[in-house]
This record gives sequence, C-alpha cells and structure tokens, in this order.
Amino acid sequence: MSAKKRTGVENHSLFASIPQSERNLKAARRPRAAGDRLLLMIALFLGIVGLVMIYSASGILAGKNYQDSAFFLKRQFLWMGIALFSFLIVSRIPLDRLREWVAPMMILIFALLIAVLLPGIGSEVNGSRRWIRLGPAAFQPSEAAKLFTVIYLSHYVVKKGEKIRDFFEGLAPALVVIGLQIALILVEPDLGMSVIILILAALLLFLGGVSFTHLASLGLLMIPLVLYWILKTPYRLQRVMSYLNPWSDPSASGFQMIQSYLALGSGGIFGNGLGEGRQKLFFLPEPHTDFIFALIGEELGLIGTLSLLLLYVFLLWKGTRIAWSVEDPFHRMLAMGTTLMMTLPALMNMGVVTGLLPTKGLALPFVSYGGSSLLMNWLAMGLLYNVSRSTAPYRARAGARGLAAEGGRA
Repeated sequence: MSAKKRTGVENHSLFASIPQSERNLKAARRPRAAGDRLLLMIALFLGIVGLVMIYSASGILAGKNYQDSAFFLKRQFLWMGIALFSFLIVSRIPLDRLREWVAPMMILIFALLIAVLLPGIGSEVNGSRRWIRLGPAAFQPSEAAKLFTVIYLSHYVVKKGEKIRDFFEGLAPALVVIGLQIALILVEPDLGMSVIILILAALLLFLGGVSFTHLASLGLLMIPLVLYWILKTPYRLQRVMSYLNPWSDPSASGFQMIQSYLALGSGGIFGNGLGEGRQKLFFLPEPHTDFIFALIGEELGLIGTLSLLLLYVFLLWKGTRIAWSVEDPFHRMLAMGTTLMMTLPALMNMGVVTGLLPTKGLALPFVSYGGSSLLMNWLAMGLLYNVSRSTAPYRARAGARGLAAEGGRA
C-alpha cells in the first residue's frame, strides 16, 4: 500500500523519493530561508498600536489606583519583550519536533487547567479563577490551551489521515481531549475562551477532513445544552437579554455595552484625537482590555477602527496563503490554526464591542492589555513565521543564496 493511501494525505514533497537520511542531510546543507517579514511587520504594528492605546486608555485609571500613569504600559512593555524573545525562539525551532512534544504539552496544559481551580494556586478575580500568580505577574492557562489546541489538532488530523472521517476512530478521541479542556475552562468560568476554543477546534477538524455531517450533528445536539446552561442561571439569562436590548438594564448588565456605543458613536469618522477620549474617565469598564476597540473608535474614529479591521483581515489572508503554499500537511494545518487563533478572537472582539455578539470577555490580539494573551499570540506568530520559511518563494531565495555562496567558494 502506498504512503498516500496509508496516511490519506498526498505527499507533494520535492524530496518524496529520496531516503529520509539523505533528505535530512540535504536539508541540513540547505541555507535556512528567511520567513515572511510582512507577517512580522503586521504583528509589530498591532503591538505598537496596543502600547499607545493602552497608555491612553489606562493612564488616568493607573494614576488613581497605582500612583503611576504608566503602570499598565510598563507591564505590557515587559511582556512585549518576553513575547518577542519567545517569537525568536519558536520561529527557528524544527517544526516537526512539535509533534514529539504533543503528549508532554497535553499533560502540562491539563495540569495548569486543574491547578488554576485550586485555592491557593488559582487567583480569584470577580468570582472567576482564571489566573495563576507568578510573583507580581499572572498567567492565564486557558490562553495556553488555545495554542495547544492548534498544535494538538494539527498533529492529530495528519496522524489519523483518512481515519479522521470515521466518527469513533477519528473524531471521538479528539472530542474527548478538546471537551475536557473546555469543561475545565467553563468551571473557572470563562465562557469567552471556551467558545473560542470550540469554534477553533471545529474549524481545524473540518479543514483536517472531518465529516461536515458529524460536526453539524454535534452542533445541533449542543443547542439544548447551551439553552439549559443559559436558562438555569439568572445572570446568564440577564446577559443575553442585555445583549438583545442593553437599554433594558442601562445601569447594570447593559451599562458596558451602552458606554461602548457612546464611545464608538462620539468618535465619528476621524475621532476626537489621540488621548482625547472621555469614556476612559471611569465610564467604560475595561477600556484597556476587552473594550479597547471602543476607545480606538472614540479617539481615532471610523478610519482607525476600519484600518485595524483591515489589518486583521489581511493577516487572515496572508496566513491562509502561506498555509496553502506549503507541501507538508502538518505545516499546512499549523499555519491555518495559528492564523485562525490570531484573527478569530479579533473579529469576535470587534463583534462584541459593536454589539453584534454577546459580551464574552475577549482580548483584542496584540492590542489589548494582558501578558498571557500577548505571549501566546506572539508564539502563534512565531510558528506561522516559521512555516512561511518552507513556502516555495522563500525556499527559492534560500537556494539562490546557497548557490551564490557555493559559487563564491568555487
């Protein structure tokens, strides 16, 4: 039986007929390709926008609570340095080694998701245990679970090959792993992250070859469970009603949404000017985290918000092009997964801020304040940048450099 039939994945590798040992030797001799620098420029620009807007959004709040208007900016800047260092490491590791680390990563992720629920380890804020304190910093395990979902499913669907279309042998084991993750995150509780991981997993499974009928059937089965989960708890039902009509409870559950509308509306087309927003004056809750997009609309206007939206759309397009330009199936899935991980939460965050989606507590990738989110998004960017090295144009450039070097030696 051919390798293609065994794995269910067509092998387009340029070295498919070369023995593995010889292929590794050729790869070792080949100059290492540079990645897609435009990806790096997009992420850096988003990060700089984030630093500027975090300072604008949090300066007054930080001055009042910490007697330092740059308190949140300094912490985000520190996390930015850690994230960029992590990017440099991840962008250069051999990607196939990730497949060897899936099992240890799974153990670590589940250990963290359980640990965060334990008193004395997990830090409780506003009734939720989502963070593990590490001295002056805090780490959010569910953010790491999001990246693990991408790596795990990229490995899993390639490993299963054609068997992924079988429900019990292919889909069911993945559902157990992802389902346990989501269940632990719901216990925190963190509905927003649970929804992100669920949608991300569904998209990756579909792209990996899982039957649409299987996924659609599971989705239909979940509807009664979701309705029961909402209706059994009054505050969740109230949040849904406030989403449908924020003015039904303008001083409580609908307050944040109304203030977001006011921020976006008052900004108009050109905005009120950087630093001139009024909603950050203790009107709009979380102006530097989940609702920073509203402040961008207030200070930079429709032009600012549309520019930001176009950047994420361009990142989605760029990542998709990279995914379909590589030959290795694992690299392709990894590229699509990291691209969706960085862009899906962005689109959902914008949907929440503009009232298109219910409030879920989602960060705007690379822009919102938050070290865990920033670190994981830069790690995802590092993986995508790494994959871009193996696309044909960048391999060709590396090959040309190698020939030039050999010619010079000759």
